[in-house]
Amino acid sequence: MQLNPDLQKEYQELYKDCEIKSTKLSQVDTVINRIIDNRARYKKVERVTDVPWFIIAVIHHLEASGNFNTHLHNGNPLSAKTFDAPRNRPLGEPPFTWEESAQDALTFDGLSNWTDWSVPGICYKLEGYNGWGYRRFHSDVKSPYLWSFSNHYIKGKYVSDTIFDSDLVSEQCGAMVLLKMMEEKRLISLFLQNVIGDITSTTIPKKEVTWFELYRKENSDGTSYPVIAANTSQETIEVIELKTQLTDDFVDFLGKYPTAKTFLVAPSSKAIPAATIPNITVTPSSTLPTLTRILRWGTKGEDVKALQQALNDWGFNAGDVDGEFENNTEEAVKAFQLKAGLMIDGEVGPMTWGKLGGKYEDSFPIDPSDSINLRLAAFAEVEAAKGLKWDGEDSEAEKYLSPFREPMLLLDHIGTAPVFYNWCAAFVAYCCRKVGITIPDRPEKYWATMALVESWEFWAKQNGYWYPRGSVIPMRGDIVTFDWPGIEGVFNHIGIIRAHSQGSSVIKTSEGNAGNNHISGNFNKNLSTVTGIIRIR
Repeated sequence: MQLNPDLQKEYQELYKDCEIKSTKLSQVDTVINRIIDNRARYKKVERVTDVPWFIIAVIHHLEASGNFNTHLHNGNPLSAKTFDAPRNRPLGEPPFTWEESAQDALTFDGLSNWTDWSVPGICYKLEGYNGWGYRRFHSDVKSPYLWSFSNHYIKGKYVSDTIFDSDLVSEQCGAMVLLKMMEEKRLISLFLQNVIGDITSTTIPKKEVTWFELYRKENSDGTSYPVIAANTSQETIEVIELKTQLTDDFVDFLGKYPTAKTFLVAPSSKAIPAATIPNITVTPSSTLPTLTRILRWGTKGEDVKALQQALNDWGFNAGDVDGEFENNTEEAVKAFQLKAGLMIDGEVGPMTWGKLGGKYEDSFPIDPSDSINLRLAAFAEVEAAKGLKWDGEDSEAEKYLSPFREPMLLLDHIGTAPVFYNWCAAFVAYCCRKVGITIPDRPEKYWATMALVESWEFWAKQNGYWYPRGSVIPMRGDIVTFDWPGIEGVFNHIGIIRAHSQGSSVIKTSEGNAGNNHISGNFNKNLSTVTGIIRIR
C-alpha cells in the first residue's frame, strides 16, 4: 500500500471531517488525561526513536491499554519475549523495561525510520501498524484503529488477524480521534502537510531548504573565510560565517538541511548576504550552578530555573522561570542549540551547558528507566568531554587501556611494559561496561581482544548486533565503526553515537584516541565514513 496523492487527500478529508461522538467524550478525556500524566515516559522513547511522543502514546493505548508492564508490540507481558505476533521480541533476555520494548517495537515496524508526521503520514503509518485488512477486504468499514468513537465508524471489527465480525463494535478509542481531541485541547499541533509538534509559542513550520550557496569574504588584512547561505526556492533561511574555518562546523551546518541537494559557488561579483545567526561566544557564567544531571522535558528543580533564566537572558523565550522543564523550555533549548551549532535535541547536557557558560561534573547519575543505549550515549558524552590523552601509565586515560593489557599479553600481542596502543575500542568498552553492558575481553573463537576494532564486528555478528552501513538509520547509543578514506575496507576506528537527526548526513559521536592528538572527545562525523553499526539491545 503506497501513500499516493489520492490516499493523502482521503486522510486529510477524514481528519478534517472527524467528529467525536458526544457519548464517548468522557472516555476520550480519561484516556488523554492518562496519556498526559505519562508524557515524560513517552518523551524518553521519542528521544531515541524520533517518533513523536503522542504517536507512541496512542499506540500504547491501542496495543496495551496504556499498561507499562506490557510490550508496546502487542500487549504481552514484559516478563518474557512476545508470544503473539510479532513473536520473540525484543532481542536480548527478559525481563525488559517498557522503554526498551517500546524502542524495539517502533524500530521493528519501521516507525523510527519514518519522517512524514503530517496527518496523512500519521494515518498511513498507524493504519499499516494495525494492518490493511479493512481497506483491502472491507472497504465500507473505516479502520477502528484510527476512527473508533467518531462519526467515521459504526461497526465491524477484526477479532483476530484473519477473522472479521461485521457486527462487532470496537470499544477502544481510535488513534486519530485521540489526536483530534488532543489538538482541540491545544496539547499538540498537527498539520495536513509534513510539519508537526507540541503546542508552544515558538513552534514555527519549517521551510524546506533545497540548496546552498558559498561565498568568499575578505578581511582587511588580506585573509578570507567562507560564508554559506541555506536557501529555499524562494528565500534565504540561514547564513553563517565560518571565521574559524573548522571542518566540523561546515559539516554540521550542511547536516542541518538534509533536503538540500545542490551546492553552488557564488560569483565574486555577487553581494554577500549578512549572517543571520550571530556567533555565540561562550562566556563563563557565575549564575549557573554546576550541572549534575541531564536536563530534559519533565525534569524539575533549581537547575532548571537557572537554565530558564539563562535562556531568557540570551534572548530565547523559555517562559516563566518556574523550575519546570516543559514545552516552552524545550523549544527555547532547541532554538539555542540551533544558534550555537549544537545537535538539536532539546536536552541540556555538558555540550549545551558549556555553551551557556556553565560548568559540569565529570559524571552524572544514570537514569535506570532509560534504555541501555540512552544510558550509553549519556555516559559516553560526559566521559569523552574530559578530553583525556594517554601519555604514560600514570595518565588518567590508562583506565581505558589497562583492562586489555593482560589479555593482550596472554595472546603475545604486547609485552609487559605499559606501552601505547590505539585505544578507541578500549574507550568504547569502558563506556559500555560502566553502564552495565557485558563486554568480553575477547570474543569467543577470535584471535584478538576487544581492544581491536575488527573484534567488535566479529562479536557483534556473533550476537546479532551488527548492521552494515545503510541497512539501518543511526540511533542514539549505537556503536559505529569507521573506514577512513585511503584505507579502504579496514575497520580503523570506533565510537559511540550520542545524537543523530533523521535525514542528516552527520552523526554526533563520542570517541577515544581520536585525531592526531589521540584524545577523547565529542565530534561530528559524516555517515559516508561509516562501515557499520553495532546496536546492543
